This record gives sequence, C-alpha cells and structure tokens, in this order.
Amino acid sequence: METGKTGKYLKYAIGEIILVMIGILLALQVNNWNQDRLNTIEKKELLSKLHFEFKSNKKAIETFRIAEDKAMSSSIELINLVGATKQELSKHNLDSLFFESFPANELAFANNAVNDIVQNGHLNLFKDEEITTLLYQWNSLSEIRKTRFEKLDLWNNEQFIPFLLPFISMREMDKYSNYKWTGKSKVKPDYYPLFQKVEFENLLDNSLWLHQQIVERLNETEKLIDEIINATKP
Repeated sequence: METGKTGKYLKYAIGEIILVMIGILLALQVNNWNQDRLNTIEKKELLSKLHFEFKSNKKAIETFRIAEDKAMSSSIELINLVGATKQELSKHNLDSLFFESFPANELAFANNAVNDIVQNGHLNLFKDEEITTLLYQWNSLSEIRKTRFEKLDLWNNEQFIPFLLPFISMREMDKYSNYKWTGKSKVKPDYYPLFQKVEFENLLDNSLWLHQQIVERLNETEKLIDEIINATKP
C-alpha cells in the first residue's frame, strides 16, 4: 500500500483465486466423468446378469407349465367321469389321473441379480429407464404368484386330500413316482362310490379354478420375463 502497488497485488490475488477455482472445477469434472464411467461399467454388468438370469427363468416357467397343464388335463378327465358307470371307470387308469392332478413340482426363479440391485441401492443406475418399472412389476407379481400357490396348497392339504382319503389308495397313486414304499394295495377301496358324489365334483371344480388362477399368473409372468429379456439385451 505504501508503494502504491495495491491494485497490482489485488489483480494477482484474484487471478490466483480464479486459477484455484478452475482447478477445483476441473477436478470435480474429472471425478464426475470417472464416476459416470464406473457407473456405466457396473450398469452393463448388472444388465448382463439380469439378461442371463431371466433367460434361465423363462426355461423354468416353460418346464413348470408342462406339469401344470398335465395336472389340469388330468383333473378335467376326472371331473368328466363323475357320475360314470363302473364299466366306464374301469376303462381309465384312475390312480395315474389322481397322481398327475397333484403335481409335486415347484416354481423357483433365479433372483440373485434382482436382489442385488434392489438391496444394494443400484436402482439409481437405471433412473428413468424402462427396466426400473419392469423390476418393480416383477417383485409385485412375485407376491401375487406366491399367494396363488399358497391358496392351492392349502386347499389340497386341508380340503381335497382329506376328503379323498377314505375312497382312494395313496400307495397305488404314488407308484407313478417310483417311490420305494409304493405298490399294490391289499385294501384298495372301490373308486365307484367316490365318482357318484357331487362333493367330489365340487372339489375338483374348485381345484381347477385355483389351477386356472395360477396359469393366468404364469401367463403374466412369462410376458414380463420376455419384456425384461428384451430390455436387458447387450
């Protein structure tokens, strides 16, 4: 100030500040660019995992649908025999039809990639993208599908099977599964009285309705799987 160089030093100080700010902005820009690059790499990896996972899920649902269709076909054949004569019933393998009407297969989907994305907060990587909506739909449909399966299991175990026990041979039914304890029953009951009961027809009818609800959820699930596969193509 004594030598009159205040203005000169002030300009120098302002220049230094500007240079520091430019350096900070450049550093932030480089950091953002690097983070975007890492996010892009991670996003591609997650999409690849999802694509592989849902192609596997599509195969699982196709396999399950075969068993479900067979269960419904067997149940329809049984319900059409209600009221039939002994002669007509003797033309059908009733044990086999009963066995197939209670499918033991389970539908288990691969969900590791979906859980990783949701639980680790990776949904932000897909912000405003179609895949985010599809994954939310997947989780919602999974809960609905689970409820449908539980209703059918509850109905079979608490209503349908207890009703059948006095009329059929579970041992002869199970021989179609190749279990060691199955075989010819020495006390096999006469199936004819069962097929003369309207209660049996009603139980079959409700079982078929529950199976139909599962099939409809399967159709929705398969459509959603196809959409996810398309949205995650490399």
